[in-house]
Amino acid sequence: MVLNWTPEVIVEIFTSASILIATLLMCFTPRTKNIKSLSYIRLGLFFMGMLFSLDLLANLFLITLLSQISGLMLFPSAVFFAIGINYTIKETSNSPFLIIVIGLGVLFCYIAFQPGAVGFEFEGGHLNVNWMGLYELMGLIFISFVGSASFYWGLKTWLNAPFLIKREALIFLIGTVINGPLTLTIYLFYYWNPIFILFAYATTGLGNLIVCLGIIKEPKLLYILPFTVNRLVVRDREGNPLFDHDWSRSSFNESIFPGFLNAVQLMSEEVINMGGLLDIKLEEGIFTLYKSELISVGLVASKYSKLLRECVVQFTRDFEQKFERELKKQVNDIAQYEGAFELIEKYFSNFPYKNIKSKKQPLLLSGKFAKIPLEIENKLSNIFTDEKEYQAIKTELLKSPLGLTSAFFTLYNDLIDETKRISEEETLLLIDDNDLDK
Repeated sequence: MVLNWTPEVIVEIFTSASILIATLLMCFTPRTKNIKSLSYIRLGLFFMGMLFSLDLLANLFLITLLSQISGLMLFPSAVFFAIGINYTIKETSNSPFLIIVIGLGVLFCYIAFQPGAVGFEFEGGHLNVNWMGLYELMGLIFISFVGSASFYWGLKTWLNAPFLIKREALIFLIGTVINGPLTLTIYLFYYWNPIFILFAYATTGLGNLIVCLGIIKEPKLLYILPFTVNRLVVRDREGNPLFDHDWSRSSFNESIFPGFLNAVQLMSEEVINMGGLLDIKLEEGIFTLYKSELISVGLVASKYSKLLRECVVQFTRDFEQKFERELKKQVNDIAQYEGAFELIEKYFSNFPYKNIKSKKQPLLLSGKFAKIPLEIENKLSNIFTDEKEYQAIKTELLKSPLGLTSAFFTLYNDLIDETKRISEEETLLLIDDNDLDK
């Protein structure tokens, strides 16, 4: 059998390979393999990759049935894209677009096996198996839907992306632009000159590859739109603060946290035993509370989320297990619970930070991690011999306006001189008193 090698077959090899490889990477990359919304996106990409794989085989072996089946891959691809994108934006799979896609899909499946749905055509001197008539039109509608939905997703993500991941969101947007408007425009030029189908296939593969690599590099892109995570606090059974973590600046009053968490302590055992997890609706969001045997954990977010509830429960259980000894001894020193940041990375690592608004915004590190000039550090260590006091002073100096460090040491030296002077005067007075006694 002579294989029908054509430029279209060669380009489709690149397109299908790039889409399927990117899909596999998202399946096995640790930070992306367990994301629910991404599981639908992966399925959509898988069926898109199968479309090009079956189409290239149809052209390579000139089998019309494979061409018919390849077109049908658009149906599940569009369905899973609709579910995945909607879940990413609204954390729900339901949408009017999904109903429309399913309705059109039933019609698409019927048209696929009607006479004349596919046929042989010469394009650029090469024989290809192409979709034809109404089947081709329906295929174009599904392609337009997937491309437009992808672009809408990318644009909305970029517009709402926080500063820290704005660059990654831009790369993600570029991928959706290539996969959406650019590819659709090139597809239209295909009806003027069939050569443009090669460029359309190439941009489809390139756009999807960029989108997938963007998500792999920064999974936080998937959590920009459904909700905003503001703050998590941990308190012991007496209401003492143990751990506090911020993702974004909010207008929530500081007193709201101890107030709500202490209120949990007063609730009847019957209410607590119903699950220990409560959602309190506030004017500006949702306050989720979880009470375990030794601690109470509160999380503020912009709206209700089943995912966040699960993260709070898992974080609470691990926190209690990790610091069981300290909790049972009723240790209230916040410094003893700094290791809880590892649990934040474990359960909340994909949620983006929105504290930083621009590159000009000053960042303040704790004295434990900040770098200061060696001369100043030596002076501080000589002045403050206690480690905790030393770290606290470093942190406060770093928060102070520029130039205050020199003023601090000037004042310190003046006080040392004054202390020496007073000490010398006291010594002289003692000597004079001794002389008088004699």
